[in-house]
Amino acid sequence: MKVPAWLSVLLALLALCGVGAFCLKLFTGCTLLGDVANLALVLTLAALLVYVYCTYMLAVEAWTISASFELVQLKPDPYRFAFILRNHSKHSLKCWCNLNTTTHGKSVSLGGFYAGESSFDLQPFAAANGWFDIRQILAKANSTVEEMREKSGSCNPKEQLYFDIEFWYSPTGRKEVIVRNPRQPHYYNFQKGLLIADF
Repeated sequence: MKVPAWLSVLLALLALCGVGAFCLKLFTGCTLLGDVANLALVLTLAALLVYVYCTYMLAVEAWTISASFELVQLKPDPYRFAFILRNHSKHSLKCWCNLNTTTHGKSVSLGGFYAGESSFDLQPFAAANGWFDIRQILAKANSTVEEMREKSGSCNPKEQLYFDIEFWYSPTGRKEVIVRNPRQPHYYNFQKGLLIADF
């Protein structure tokens, strides 16, 4: 966790007070040291409270059930995508996904994990990835990339290949706790060769 700027300033001020008071006492014999020591004590207690709070928040965050996914286009093939899963918590998680793919309004399923039929297990703070290929999706719809590219100029790209991705997860062994992320709609633009978020 990055140290906040205000905490750095507080610690620097604490150090300056201590050094300044010591130098003042050493070179001038001034008795201001006691007052500065009291101020330093207050600043120390403030820094300690902030430290305890930040430590507590990190501990709470680590036990909060949390996972995410990311789609990465695999170069140089614009039709292959890595599906990267990340567990952000101390819990072992079971993760599910449904791509909810449609092409020209027709539903197409890859089956398995990408259709919500099976789960993927993730260890605490771990990442893993699978992949899918747009050519496989189109083959199940009796189409090809070449056909889609030819039609791409004359039709809405959102109708050609659309994903309404669902992602959900649960701690291993606890079926009653299921966290569903908001759906993430995407479409594949065959003219550009890119998967585009539709928000």
